[in-house]
Parts: sequence; C-alpha cells; structure tokens
Amino acid sequence: MNRNIRSSKRDGATLLELLVVITIIAILIALLVPAVQKVRGAAARVQSMNNLRQIVLASHHFSEANNGYLPDLDGFNQAAGVPDGSIFLALMPFIDQGNLFRAYTASFPANTRGSDYLIAVFTSPLDPSLSVSANGSSSYAANAAVFGRQIKSALRFPDGMSNTISFAEHYANRCGGGTFFSWAPSGSITIDFGNGPQTLRRATFADRELGDVYRVTQENPATSRASIPGLTFQVRPSLAECDPRLAQTPHSSGMLVALFDGSVRSLAPGISEATYWAAVTPNGNEVLGGDW
Repeated sequence: MNRNIRSSKRDGATLLELLVVITIIAILIALLVPAVQKVRGAAARVQSMNNLRQIVLASHHFSEANNGYLPDLDGFNQAAGVPDGSIFLALMPFIDQGNLFRAYTASFPANTRGSDYLIAVFTSPLDPSLSVSANGSSSYAANAAVFGRQIKSALRFPDGMSNTISFAEHYANRCGGGTFFSWAPSGSITIDFGNGPQTLRRATFADRELGDVYRVTQENPATSRASIPGLTFQVRPSLAECDPRLAQTPHSSGMLVALFDGSVRSLAPGISEATYWAAVTPNGNEVLGGDW
C-alpha cells in the first residue's frame, strides 16, 4: 500500500516555487535593462564624438585645399565665387561624399527641395528629431562666430584653437516647430549658433525670421555673455521645447562640442554663461573659467 502511494506522487515545482522563479527572473531583467541602456547610450555618445571629430577635421582639410580659407556658413565656394548652399555641403568632399556633393551642386540652386540621402557623419544616433525626418539633415551646428566668408584659419583664433568651439550638437528637425535642412538647404541657412545679429530662417515658415541668440563681448576685463542673458544651450529638451536659436544636446550628461584643434569634449549642463560664450568666441581675449 505504501509503495503504491509513493509511486503516485509526481516530481515537479509547486505554484509557489514557480512564482518565486518568475520573480527572480523579473528582478534580474529589471537590473539588466538599465545596464544595457547605459551601454547603448555610451556607444551612441562615442559615435557622436567620432562624427564631430570627422566634421572638424574636414574643415581643416577644406582650409588646406582652399589656400587657408575656412568654409563659410553658406558653403561659399572661393574658386567659383558663389555659395554652394551650406557649410556641411561644402565639407562633403572631405568626408568621402564627393560624388554626392558633385551631383547635388550640379543643380544648385535649382535643387532646393532637400535630399533623399542620409549622411551618417552628419547625424547623431540619439537625436530625437530624426524620427521625424533624417534626409538632408544634420544633428550638428556650426559656430557662426568662427566660420565667416573669406576668413583664413591662421587669422581667426587668437584665443587658441583648443579654447574655441567649432561645431556643437543641435536637433536636426522639428526644433520649435520648424524643419531644418542643414546640408541640403530648403529655403533656410545653415543651422548655427553664436552668431552676430543675424537671423535663422525655418523652412516651414519660409519668410518668418527668428532673432538669433549671439555672444556679446565686453572689455576691461574681457567677458562674453548671451545677447539674451542667462542662455547657453539646452539639455535634452522635448521637440516642443527645443529653441532653434540655441544648440541642444540629447545627452543628459552634457553637450558634445568639437574644438577647432580637432578634439571633442563634453560641456557640463551647469557651465557658466561667461565660460560658454567665451569658448564660442575665437578672438575675445577672455579667460575661460574653471568650469571649462
């Protein structure tokens, strides 16, 4: 009798044991997901840093090929004496995009509808605005205080190339409701920051101009600030909160910028207004603060 009772019992997990196992697996997954997201974020950050490094090095190669002249915001072609459309378009032959550059510029300015091409070097993997549209766009902005028509690099950086921002992160599309076409312009000039009293134009509002936020430098001692006091750059703004007049970053830890010496660094979200705009200015004679 006892032998029959023992043989009728099944070996298996109870419901309680199963729930315990499921709970343990759920906890492990909850611990693993942030780690995976952190690794993916770090990889995207490295990719964006490499993009910025390639862009600033391309501007040096452009200068070497054009008698020391820097590319202009509108892609001014020194040889032809005409604008090619944008600084990013002008840099394309120096990032292995010469064929696309020649195909596009052959029909410029008639070709102003944007582009069907996505250029990886010009796009950040974490740019939230690229979910709207990526073609013809750039996740980076040129420092308008640096790139001016017929300006030679050797004459432009009294403050030092390692102390001057050349390119910074910037949402590519739908920033504040507007759409930018950075390398393939569509009725708008290149995305930039740090400009003088010039305006940016949004393609979706073709004739509506936005007053740019630019640096104002004062002497004795030399200090720089924003034309609208208190502004620097935005950290992870939503697309609705994005201000097209400023640079902005999708990274919570700070904004990636390329310095003109070819290096890339991150600016802390709490960087002071004076330090930030001093780094934007190539020839202001300011002393960078301890938060640089």
